[in-house]
Amino acid sequence: MGEAAHADVIKAQLTEQQQWRGLQDAKLAAESARLDLGVLLLADPRAPYALQAPQAEPVLAPLADVQAAAAKNNPELKGALAGLDQSNAAVLGARAALLPTLALNVTYGIDANEFAVNGPLTPDGLHARNLGYSTSFIVNFPVWDWLSTEHKIKQSEIMRDAARVALTATQKRLVANLQEYYAAAQTAQQELQSLDQSVSAAADSLRLSELRYKDGEALVIEVVDAQNAYVAVENAREDGEVRYRTALAQLQTLTGVM
Repeated sequence: MGEAAHADVIKAQLTEQQQWRGLQDAKLAAESARLDLGVLLLADPRAPYALQAPQAEPVLAPLADVQAAAAKNNPELKGALAGLDQSNAAVLGARAALLPTLALNVTYGIDANEFAVNGPLTPDGLHARNLGYSTSFIVNFPVWDWLSTEHKIKQSEIMRDAARVALTATQKRLVANLQEYYAAAQTAQQELQSLDQSVSAAADSLRLSELRYKDGEALVIEVVDAQNAYVAVENAREDGEVRYRTALAQLQTLTGVM
């Protein structure tokens, strides 16, 4: 009986040491995450700051609303559409070189050997007018430019086709990512409910184990096991929270509301 109790004590000590090492690693990871966030938010990442935990779980919007927002506000999709519009404009600009051009020149000023509005007297006793104007029309018909315009049109059409391919690829990637992230958020949300129940059950188990230990009906190792189970379930609950919020952040990035 004494050997069994001693073995339980040793097991409890080993478990305590392992949990202490895990605590130190968690503190180090928390400090590293705090410094990384300080780099993004503060001028001095070492400056102290406090984080406020959210009061309620964010709600996952219906899939149809998320799809509509992504189709309207997705930054990558907007960029691909703008690139296609630019390519279409480039094609029109290149084809415009095949059309005739019309130029109108109007000149108004002094046409004389001296800078004056009125010139010398004429035999009729009148001053000559140095001010005058001229108008010319120029029409250019493109006949032959060594196929330079045709090459420019072909090049712009190739760029337009590439922009269409890029737009199609962006649309496909958006649809796939949207389905993937929404499924991940939906699954994480469902798992959170199960994890909440597990945390409640583990807390009840720990409470009962402590009561049985106080009454002399349980060994200390049973209490340690119950504590470990409770900590493991709590950690799983927090991991599920992180997965859910990460999936929501990815959806917000796709819908352009981040």
